[in-house]
Amino acid sequence: MELSPLLQAARDGNLNRVKELHEEGANLDETSKNGSSSLIYAAEGGHYPVVEYLIEHGADPATQTKMGATALNRAAESGNIEMMKYLLDNGTPIGDLALIVAAREGNPEAVKLLIESGADVNAQQRWGQTALMLAAKEGHSSVVKLLLDSGANVRLRDKNGDSALNIALDNDNPDIVMQLRRAGAKAQIKTSSPVQGAEDEEEDVDDSADVEDLISDEEIPDDVDLDEDLD
Repeated sequence: MELSPLLQAARDGNLNRVKELHEEGANLDETSKNGSSSLIYAAEGGHYPVVEYLIEHGADPATQTKMGATALNRAAESGNIEMMKYLLDNGTPIGDLALIVAAREGNPEAVKLLIESGADVNAQQRWGQTALMLAAKEGHSSVVKLLLDSGANVRLRDKNGDSALNIALDNDNPDIVMQLRRAGAKAQIKTSSPVQGAEDEEEDVDDSADVEDLISDEEIPDDVDLDEDLD
């Protein structure tokens, strides 16, 4: 996808070019076809000076892509704590995705910052996945502990009907299975039509049983971009 000169300069981290285009009248809040602004592109690339310039000159920190991504989500994904703090201090809404992204990437410092800033530990993205589920899937035990200590609900299920414990079992993460069970999680038998956010009646099942019995035929895609933005 071809970008405008301003968006390309922000994506490249070319501060001088961004300044030049701004002085020539470029709209700092223009977006690409997927809704990404110059601020989002700069945050994605970790270009702090560009992010700072854009915010100081009026770029909207609340701009979202069509799938809900913000500059904060991009900073959280890379674990750029300095940028995250700057964005939070300058009015960027936390939303639901930033914590989920930070948990998936296994960055405890980013997760802690977002929780302390008011992020909802039980927020679910469009597949119904929570920060706890993705941390459990990726094997990030320190993030799992942070989330559990902050009140993450071990009984929530995604759209496949899987809980964090089911996901940890399926991905062969025994340390996280133990953490979740100590927090009260029990492997769940899924209903035929799982409802996002639902909490099943739990049954004690043999965790050594074939995990495929707990996984639906139609699974959530692996390694999907949480906001599925186009390049």
